[in-house]
Amino acid sequence: MTAQSNSVQSGTARSVALIRSWPLTLFCGLLLPLLLSLGFWQLDRAGQKAAMVAALDARLSAQPVAPEKLPKLERYVPLRLLGYYTDELFYLDNRTRSGRVGYEVVQVFVSAGQRWLINRGWVEATNSRQRLPQVPSPMAAKVITGFLYPLPEVPARSADESAKSRQRIQSLDTGLGTALGLQHPHWSVRLSADSDTALVTDWKMINSPPERHRAYAFQWFAMAAALVLLWLAAATRILQRLRVRRVQRQ
Repeated sequence: MTAQSNSVQSGTARSVALIRSWPLTLFCGLLLPLLLSLGFWQLDRAGQKAAMVAALDARLSAQPVAPEKLPKLERYVPLRLLGYYTDELFYLDNRTRSGRVGYEVVQVFVSAGQRWLINRGWVEATNSRQRLPQVPSPMAAKVITGFLYPLPEVPARSADESAKSRQRIQSLDTGLGTALGLQHPHWSVRLSADSDTALVTDWKMINSPPERHRAYAFQWFAMAAALVLLWLAAATRILQRLRVRRVQRQ
């Protein structure tokens, strides 16, 4: 009985002796699950974004149709509109492309008696804030293609008539859509690159692509691996004992 007890105590002592720093062991034990959970969370986000990209590609690759043929309006649904532009043209301020400052040009388009707000794309700003860039405003009948894009919701009190009198605007929202008397004030149409009257489009559909989330996941897992190596080297005697055993075998 005494021999067995001594054996158990000896094994416990050897296992405890493997740990040189309990504070560091506790710190690593608490931090490692966090790093791993962040890595798996980024992988999950990458999967979600990949599904979004696939759905977006499928929707944008569909043939554009007239609005009256749609059962309901949805984001990124391609549209074809036949009609004409009005002289209601606005410059959406502080929009950049490739590091250059400019505006997105939005204009009212009338199709089948319905008023739509068309985002024609980006144009570079002039050297002076007092002078807006010149944009051709075709008045003849046009066939344009683009896709639906929602306008942010604002309180009803923001839908004032003064929004129509400012050519340089800071945001597109339902307030402006209501003030302009749009048929669907919650929606705008972003022109496709090959559409007539389109400027520089280069629309950014998704802020963070799946590849970026996978890269973040790799970083978190790499940090977790580094933390394990740090724990082995700084808080335990495992590496030291392995070296001793290797020498003894030689």
